[in-house]
Amino acid sequence: MSTHYARPEVWAAGCDPVYEVLSEAALAPHASSLTGRRVLDLGAGTGATSRVVAALGGVPVAVDASWPMLHHDRRSRPPAIAGDACLVPVGDDAVAATVAAFVLSHVVDPVTLLSEAGRVTAPGGMVVVVSFAAAGARSAAHKIVDDLLRHRGWVPPEWFQRVKEELEPAVTDPQSLLSMALAAGLRSPDVTTLVVDTGISTPDDLVAWRLGSAGSASFVAAMPEADRRRLQAEAVEALGPVPEPLVLELRVLSSLAGAVRPSAST
Repeated sequence: MSTHYARPEVWAAGCDPVYEVLSEAALAPHASSLTGRRVLDLGAGTGATSRVVAALGGVPVAVDASWPMLHHDRRSRPPAIAGDACLVPVGDDAVAATVAAFVLSHVVDPVTLLSEAGRVTAPGGMVVVVSFAAAGARSAAHKIVDDLLRHRGWVPPEWFQRVKEELEPAVTDPQSLLSMALAAGLRSPDVTTLVVDTGISTPDDLVAWRLGSAGSASFVAAMPEADRRRLQAEAVEALGPVPEPLVLELRVLSSLAGAVRPSAST
């Protein structure tokens, strides 16, 4: 799992609100499986999905490989554990349900992550995994902001390019997700596709969302304040007064944890 999310304040200001809306859309249909139960939020980041779990009546416990992300806004966050989503530092059957929102594309071996989600979840408990339905640019703000950043010397980090070009495309196909779930020992897997209007539609909000990307957040945060403001102003002007709103398509894999664990040799 990538641990390169070192600027949580930038992420929280731009990206976190979007991911909370997406998590709400993905988890609301499964509310009955979360309410009143301890729920592991695997790859919790700055807490967008944990907040949704709590709003649905669940009791979230956060796990993420990035301690800075977990530490952000620490006083209002649920209990948290720094750890790898492919080797979760939690015992077998420790929680009643697990959600893993937008983390499957950050690991080399998605089946191992799914297997771990099933291991820590009590048999019959719900495992919900959310990913994007397609790789690549998600709005006009992507190209506009990225081009402006490149003019200022930004180069996408190697790890970020790998996520976008190799790991993310591997978890967009519904049939592949079903096969991964079965290989991980999860039961009754199902994949649904959701189209979500994030409510992000103003030029300022779209630019903030894109600048908060993990691949550029550290570069942006290191810029002098005056340069950062100029960058934001240029991007807002380039988007125009009425840009297309941010509408994103998701894949939601829902499964049940199985009583029989897949063997380590399979």
